[in-house]
Amino acid sequence: MQKNNRILVLDGLRGLAILLVFLFHGYYIGVENYPFGDLYKDNILVKYGDLGVQLFFLISGFVILMSMEKTPNFIKFIKNRWIRLFPSMLICSVIIFTTARFFYERPLGIPGWKSLLPGILFVDEGLLERIFKTDFPVLESSFWSLYIEVKFYAIFGVLYYMLNRNLALLGIFIIYLVAVSYQILEFHHLLPSGLLQFKAYIGNFVYFGWFVSGALIYIYYKDRDKRYLYAFIVATVCAMFYMYRLQDSVRNVYLVILILIFVGALFWKPMEKFFSMRLFTFIGFISYPVYLLHENMMVSLMVKINNHIQIPYWILPIVSFSLVLPIAYLVAEYIEPPIQKKLKAILK
Repeated sequence: MQKNNRILVLDGLRGLAILLVFLFHGYYIGVENYPFGDLYKDNILVKYGDLGVQLFFLISGFVILMSMEKTPNFIKFIKNRWIRLFPSMLICSVIIFTTARFFYERPLGIPGWKSLLPGILFVDEGLLERIFKTDFPVLESSFWSLYIEVKFYAIFGVLYYMLNRNLALLGIFIIYLVAVSYQILEFHHLLPSGLLQFKAYIGNFVYFGWFVSGALIYIYYKDRDKRYLYAFIVATVCAMFYMYRLQDSVRNVYLVILILIFVGALFWKPMEKFFSMRLFTFIGFISYPVYLLHENMMVSLMVKINNHIQIPYWILPIVSFSLVLPIAYLVAEYIEPPIQKKLKAILK
């Protein structure tokens, strides 16, 4: 199902991904800041909600390769990606910064000016700190996945336009294998001491396997060439080792279910229809600004609401998250598009 040259079900899957991330951030990861503490820490649905990010990476691999096939060169591709990502990042960063004193209960505290720079540049704080020899406080911890996305765009884009599609995918997959091998060796204390210095640089690449899997299933979706379906299966099994130290059977089952949902929504009509429902596609449409805005703002709202209104704890994150959605909608529907249009005119 497509709408305006956009595969509608992908918006629905983005909606599912952000809802999973909400469960993780709203009920599990910040127990020291929640009014209800660790009450839900053993709930499997929320405990593994962070796997929504892997679903985002799968979708991204699918969409980025589709976008590259319609884009003539690397410079144009990078311009398009920057225009897609930068306006919301800038707008949401300003919103977070200027409202921080109202949401003073936010777990990361009141941000300073330097905290704006990593997000706007799409460069993680650690790298900036190593370059400039000064600290760059985190504005929002959820920004980390955007830094990984941008690394993927740059490396895959160079390989794709210099070589070809398959060699580019192979290159990204090799980078993933090197990174995950490094992680496994380090976990088992088998890594030569001389290589430990590269830990800060190699860690993010353990997520690259998911981009490869998403790109491979896109090729199969488009061409129905079973070689790419088999390659997707192999790549996905390998990608599941992305965080070796966190491996456990329940997490892996949860992840397999998400992968099956991703594939099922693309190839099985009943599931495609389900995730193309307005609920999912609307949340998916605003998922980028929601992702950028929600974590600290939601926790602060939970504390504020709980201090004034006694409502069941399980509803508290839902109400708080719902209050973030209108802000994200305003960004996605009314503020971001004119900025993108202006940037396209300037950079054409």
